[in-house]
Amino acid sequence: MLMKYLGIKEITTQRQRANGTRNFALPYYIRGKQVTIASYKSGYVRIDTNCHAAYQVNPTYKVPYKVIGRDGKLRTWTSIKRIMIYGEESRIDFIFNYVLKNFYKKQWKNI
Repeated sequence: MLMKYLGIKEITTQRQRANGTRNFALPYYIRGKQVTIASYKSGYVRIDTNCHAAYQVNPTYKVPYKVIGRDGKLRTWTSIKRIMIYGEESRIDFIFNYVLKNFYKKQWKNI
């Protein structure tokens, strides 16, 4: 019901469904092509805005790293990790919240 109201259509193929993937077409176009967002069984959510590749939109957290190099010096840095979203229902909820926040919120500001 919510998908229909927002104009989001499920475009999952039989092969994707067998792999545990669900694919949705958003009512937005970038560079003349429709924006799609997909939920993967592995826990990732990716959006394809028709640039060179689909990119991950999972929430992130920072992980500090410390290493002693061959020269004996301590090196530290921070890396970013993605939070996996396990459970299909949780990923679908995340997708709708992401779409509302990043696409529809901008339209409501103009009203």
